[in-house]
Amino acid sequence: MDHRTATPIHDPNPARRKRLTEKFLALLSDKTSLAELKGFKKEQLYLLAEAGHVKLKHGRLDEAEKIFQALILLDHRNSYFHACMGAVHQKKMKPVEAIIEYSQALSIDSKDVTSLVNRGEIYLRHKNYRKAAEDFRNAILLDLAGKSLWANRARSLVIAIKRSMEAEFARTSPQPRG
Repeated sequence: MDHRTATPIHDPNPARRKRLTEKFLALLSDKTSLAELKGFKKEQLYLLAEAGHVKLKHGRLDEAEKIFQALILLDHRNSYFHACMGAVHQKKMKPVEAIIEYSQALSIDSKDVTSLVNRGEIYLRHKNYRKAAEDFRNAILLDLAGKSLWANRARSLVIAIKRSMEAEFARTSPQPRG
């Protein structure tokens, strides 16, 4: 065995053992991520996320999915990674998985307007008007000034909900006989 290729054995002294135990407990208690534990810098993760976003934008959904799966494994506490995975699932026509990811993003960052609008849009497509309206309302309330493109999209979709409900009501209500 060549001594240059052998992995160095670290002395399990009490200080090192204590530090490793603390890091492991922080990971288990959700106070740190695997990326933080392994020493990845946020900039590195966001560069990878940018590559995933480009793949998503150009329809390379399987590649984007793999990138965001890896990012979620590395940093499960990052709402942006969950939101991007939600977008991948939404484009792949997997509404349940998309809603789960958007909901996870929102549990981390309740002010994520994009996840609210995207999740609301899925609810709208599946005629769950109450949940869609709730998500759109929350997105609009987060942007009362009307500066966010996503909140403005929610405003437009609220009109779509109203029209859909009116059309459905007209279709299902009995017509007067004359």
